Amino acid sequence: MSISSERRSRGVLAGVCLVAVALATVFAVNSGSTQANSANPAIAAGSAATGSTGHQLHFGVAYGNTLLGAPTATVDAALNDAVAVGAEWVRVDLPWIAIQPTAESGYDWSGLDTLVIAAGTRHLHVDPILDQVPQWARASDCASDYECPPADPNAFAAFAAAAAKHFGPMGVDTWEIWNEPNLKAWAPEPDPAGYDKLLVATSKAIRAVQPHAYIIFGGLAAVATDPSLKQVSAYDFLAAVGRLGGTRYVDAVGFHPYSAPVMPSAATNFANISSTPYNLVAALAQSGTPDVPIWITESGANVAQAATDPTAAKPATQQAEQEQAAYATNLVQTVAANPHVAADFWYADQDAPQDKLFFGLRRANGTARPSFDALKTAIAQCRCDSGN
Repeated sequence: MSISSERRSRGVLAGVCLVAVALATVFAVNSGSTQANSANPAIAAGSAATGSTGHQLHFGVAYGNTLLGAPTATVDAALNDAVAVGAEWVRVDLPWIAIQPTAESGYDWSGLDTLVIAAGTRHLHVDPILDQVPQWARASDCASDYECPPADPNAFAAFAAAAAKHFGPMGVDTWEIWNEPNLKAWAPEPDPAGYDKLLVATSKAIRAVQPHAYIIFGGLAAVATDPSLKQVSAYDFLAAVGRLGGTRYVDAVGFHPYSAPVMPSAATNFANISSTPYNLVAALAQSGTPDVPIWITESGANVAQAATDPTAAKPATQQAEQEQAAYATNLVQTVAANPHVAADFWYADQDAPQDKLFFGLRRANGTARPSFDALKTAIAQCRCDSGN
C-alpha cells in the first residue's frame, strides 16, 4: 500500500462537515459504460450487491500478509469478520518468496492452504496477490530487494501457473498480478514495459491452467507522476501498459484511491477513476479495452492517533475513529454510485502496529472500532435500482 499526500495529512474534520460530505454523496453522478461480462464463475454467480446504477458491486476485506501461515484461530477470527461485515471476498498476499525460497526447494503452499480452505467453508472468494520474487530468481543487479521483478518473466509465470493448478481445485480462480507496480514496489523504480511483459506472460500461463481465470491488473497507487520519488501516476502507468497491449490480458484493473481525511465523494483520487480529464476509464478506452472494470483492491482510513493511544481512551482518538467510520459509510456510497467500479476492498481488518499501520476495523487489541459497524451497515444498505 502507498502513503499518498492525502493520507499523510491528518486533521480533525468537523462533525457538520462529515454530515455534509456524506449527504453530498447521494447526489454524486458518474458517467459510465456497461461493465464487462466475466467468464469467471465466482464473479458471474457471486452474490454481489447492486448499486444505484444497476451494476454489480462486490465487497471484500484486504489483509495484506497478515494471514499467510497464521494459526488457524487467527485465520478463523479474521475471516469471520469478513462474513460479519457482509463481504464476499478476501485479498491476501501470495508471495513467491514464501512459497519457493530456494530454486531447489519446490513449492510449499501450506502457508496459504489453511486460509483458502477456511475461506471456502465461509463461501468467501479469494483474491491472491502474486508478487515478491525470491532472491534466486531476481536480476543480479537488483538481488537485494524482494520487490525487484524477476530476471525472467516466464519464471514468475510458471510460479503463477503452479499456484492456479494447486488452488484452482480449491475454488480460487482470481489472480492479482503484483501490488502497486507504479511505485518502488516494482524496484528499483516503476517500469511499465517490464510490468507489461510480466503481466502478459503470467496471464497466458494462468489461463493455460484455468481458461476462465479472472486476472486483475496489480492495484495501482493513487499518486502523481514524480521521477524524483520514483513513482508514476495510475493514469500514466495504465496508459503506458495499455499502449503495449497489456490491458487486453486482464479482466479488471486494481486501484488504491486512499483519500482520508478527504471523503471519497469529494476526493480527486476517486474522481480519477472516471471523472477527471486523465482518468483510468479514459486510459482503458484509449487502449481499446473500454469495458474493463475497476476493482478498488485497497481502500480505507488510517487512525494515526492509535500509535500512542491504542485503546482509544482519549477524546481525540475517539473523534478520529468516528471520522474513520464516516469514511467507511461514504466510501460504500461513492463506489455504489460509479458504474465503473465492480469491487471494493477495505484495508484492513485489524491494526498492524509493528508496521505502523492503523487502518483496522479492529484495534490492535482486537476490539472493534465504530468503523466495523459502519461498514457493515453501509454494505447492507447498498441496494439495487428496484430498492429491494
